[in-house]
Amino acid sequence: MHTILKIPFDKCIVEKDRRGAALGPDAIEKELKDFFQFEGLSKNIKFVEIEEKDDFEKLHKEVEAEATKAYAKSNLVMGLGGDHSVSYGLIKAFAKKFPKKSGLIYFDAHFDCQDDFLPPTHEDILKAAVKKGFFKPENIFVIGVRNYTEKELGFVQKNKIKFMLVNDFSSKEITNFAKNYDDIYFNLDIDAIDPAFAPGTGWPEPLGLHPKDVLDIILQLKDKIKLLDIVEVSPPKDVNNMTSRLAAKFLAEFLANKAGKAFVW
Repeated sequence: MHTILKIPFDKCIVEKDRRGAALGPDAIEKELKDFFQFEGLSKNIKFVEIEEKDDFEKLHKEVEAEATKAYAKSNLVMGLGGDHSVSYGLIKAFAKKFPKKSGLIYFDAHFDCQDDFLPPTHEDILKAAVKKGFFKPENIFVIGVRNYTEKELGFVQKNKIKFMLVNDFSSKEITNFAKNYDDIYFNLDIDAIDPAFAPGTGWPEPLGLHPKDVLDIILQLKDKIKLLDIVEVSPPKDVNNMTSRLAAKFLAEFLANKAGKAFVW
C-alpha cells in the first residue's frame, strides 16, 4: 500500500495574488482518478490529507509524522502540494528513512536558496535542506533553473551543488548522477515545466522543460525513487486544468510503470 500525502498549504507565498497551490492536491487527485489506468492501481493507493492548514511549524511536524508512518508500511511515499515549503517535512522523513546512499533530484525553475528562514519558505527550502544536513550538497542535482538571484547562485557555487540549466538538459547526465545512489527523492516543482504545458503555477518562467523529458527521467528512475512529490500546482492560475492533469499524468505513469501496467510509455 503506497501513500499519497495531500498537503493543501500555500501561506508561505507572501504575495496573495500568487497563491492557489493549496487547491492543488484536490485538483490533482480528481484528475488522477479520471485516468483509466488508475482504476487498477487505486486499490494499492491511500490518500491522506494533512489536517493543519495554518500553523507553519505544526504543518511540517504533521507532514513528517505522516510520511514516517507511511514509510513503516511501504518504501514509497508521494506528496502533493501546496507551495514548495511543504516539502520540508517530507525531506526530514526521507532523510531519516534513507540516511545512506541517497540523493535529491530537484526539478525547479529556481534555486530556492534565497533566505535563511526556519522552517523554510518556498524561496529557501533547498538552502535549509543543505544547512540542516538533510542532504550533502554533492548529493543534490537541481534541474531546469532559469531565474535566480546572485545571492542564490553564490550559495550554490560555494557549496558545489550540481545544477543544470534548461539549455543544457541531458537525461544521460541525470541518470548517471542517479547511479551513485540507492534511494532517490524526486522533487518536482511544476514551474520547471514550460508554462505552455503547465500555466497553472504561481511563478511561471518562460522557456522551461518539456513534460516528456521530465516523465522519461521519472520512469527511468522509478525503481530508485522512494519519495516523489509535486508542488506549486495552482488551479486558479490554470487553463482547462492542463497543469493539474499533467501532474496527475506524471503520477499515473509512474505508478503504472512501477506496477508493470504501463499503457503509453
